[in-house]
Amino acid sequence: MQELINQTVTDAVLARAKELLSNGTVNRVIGWEKGLFEDDQTPRIFTSVEELDKNFVYDEYSVATVSKYLIKETRKGEGKVLVFIKPCDTYSFNQLLTEHRFDREKVYA
Repeated sequence: MQELINQTVTDAVLARAKELLSNGTVNRVIGWEKGLFEDDQTPRIFTSVEELDKNFVYDEYSVATVSKYLIKETRKGEGKVLVFIKPCDTYSFNQLLTEHRFDREKVYA
């Protein structure tokens, strides 16, 4: 049952990322890519639906905080970036926002 719930969440996250990237709401997605091993996942910037389909993963091993990538990505000045903030990452997201380290208008969270 838990595996079904996890797969449903993963499918929903991936579908939302593909939708927002396809319709131009965002022009890149900060997420995690598959590694060599099941528990070896690394943050990555995705810029196409094809990249998302091939490498995007979101599950219990997607533990690396991606909030810090917002600093560099929002300074690029080109469109919005989609980031999936896990509940445990909201502190870092809010702290960086409070410190004016990234432009909130350029982030779709």
